[in-house]
Amino acid sequence: MTSTDPHSHAHGVDDETHNADVAHEDADIDVGTVLKFGAGLFVTVVVCALIVGGIFKVFVGQAAARDPQISPLARPAGQMPAGPQLLTDEPGALAKFRAEETRALDGYGWVDQIGGVTHIPVAEAKKLLAARGLPVRADAQGHAAAGTGRQAYGEASGGRNIK
Repeated sequence: MTSTDPHSHAHGVDDETHNADVAHEDADIDVGTVLKFGAGLFVTVVVCALIVGGIFKVFVGQAAARDPQISPLARPAGQMPAGPQLLTDEPGALAKFRAEETRALDGYGWVDQIGGVTHIPVAEAKKLLAARGLPVRADAQGHAAAGTGRQAYGEASGGRNIK
């Protein structure tokens, strides 16, 4: 391989450090081939982008066709209702909530007026429960059964004998 480099050591100078079998390539790269490759790569990328864009449009159309019809009276998506939606007075809101709960627990009122269902204060309900007891099922003869009369096998009895 003969070098055309003017700085080469192959001009008749015998140098101990020069190796005649080792040299660099003198020929440049073929610019036309590199440009053709770049153009082909660009065309390939553009074609792929157009194909993906077309498929995307098809999928968007299919998804839009499957979406349910929205009422014209509905608020558009992303639009917030008028007025601020932030809780600006948290202690006041908590106090109001607790007052409403206390009024419901300690007062009288209708739960279902048509059905005749009311709510009474918790203290009053405890007194009535202690005085009247809990309702029990009647046995076959119509008497209120206090229990089955059988031992409760496998259940915890707290050390008591269940008759």
